[in-house]
Amino acid sequence: MSAKKYNSHQLISILDSLFKKNSSGFLSLTTQVAAWQKQRSSILILRNGALVYGGTKVPQASELCQKIGEALKSDIKIALTVAMQKATKPNSAIELLNMLIRMRAFTWQEVEALINTEVLLLIEKFLAYPGEAQWNVNLDLELSYGADQHGLNWSDMQQELKHRQKIWESYAPRILSMDAIPVVTPQQLQAINNPQVKDHFQQSVNGKATLLDIAEKMGKDPLKVGKNYLTWANNGWVSFVEIPTENPLKFQGLKSTVASTAVKGSTAIANIDRNLPIILSVDDSPIIQVSIKRALQEDYNVLVADKAAEALKILGEVQVELMLLDLTMPDIDGLEFCKTVRGMPKFRDLPIVMVTARDGIVNKMKGHIAGTSRYLTKPFQPEELREVVRQYIK
Repeated sequence: MSAKKYNSHQLISILDSLFKKNSSGFLSLTTQVAAWQKQRSSILILRNGALVYGGTKVPQASELCQKIGEALKSDIKIALTVAMQKATKPNSAIELLNMLIRMRAFTWQEVEALINTEVLLLIEKFLAYPGEAQWNVNLDLELSYGADQHGLNWSDMQQELKHRQKIWESYAPRILSMDAIPVVTPQQLQAINNPQVKDHFQQSVNGKATLLDIAEKMGKDPLKVGKNYLTWANNGWVSFVEIPTENPLKFQGLKSTVASTAVKGSTAIANIDRNLPIILSVDDSPIIQVSIKRALQEDYNVLVADKAAEALKILGEVQVELMLLDLTMPDIDGLEFCKTVRGMPKFRDLPIVMVTARDGIVNKMKGHIAGTSRYLTKPFQPEELREVVRQYIK
């Protein structure tokens, strides 16, 4: 089957259609969200019209058993070796799991509960977004559960998905989804009186990782991680940036705000007010670009670029008075780009302010070595940004 694009919340109907056809195979899913540079990709496996597995790829039977054993804290290595030696069909997960269960490595109930949770979380990650689905009938993995070889209970899973959605909704307006991005200012970090929470923020919160990213890194349910973050947000310890990914039209409006000042065919340069100083903002986050433009546009021409190549083009075409530079960009490290710009005689004295979620002393030292004029930590207040700019542009 050729790849088929679908809108947000249409994944359920695609699965229902496959269930009715008693299909066996795997469904490849890829999100299609304009806001994301890196899309999500996963597969869902069906056998005889029922869901049986979900993950990043179709696993080998032995690989799946190993994964299950490790997740259930079972001493799986020796048992799996014995099962593989005795198996008549080495890639039959049903046969291998039955043998391992007879060896008391784990139970069918434990296996099914584990896979059911993983599939539930996978579907939840894809449900609210548009995507592309491709059905593949070739399936090498033989998998089902219990003596009657049944699949996962789709009806129960749908009810659980609805229940989880209600819980996510109860986290609003502080947290709008698992794709909310937590940010912690130095002032907030200083106010935290729990050493474990402070250490967690320093290790996991970088201004770009979503709640889902953080939960997956910790191996925890994003809903439970979100509950902790809601408590911390209510304490004033953390804030959130929400990229509006669920409504593509809303995001397109946001992108057009940014694009109105970006250099595309030199249109923005042609329309600048020659009486105002020019500030160049280099950042791959539309949210940050919009906030910078709104804070500065009354007194300055604000041109934006989300890649180093675009930034160099602007620098070569107009006289930029100050550059705001993100530390991490998709095509080049911010510090490396700063060194590159500083290496050009024309820009040796150009004020460069590093705008970053990182606030460590080491990063400040690196920035100083690379030639940045100073740091501004995300998230920042508009007046804070204006004050920094005024120090360099009179």
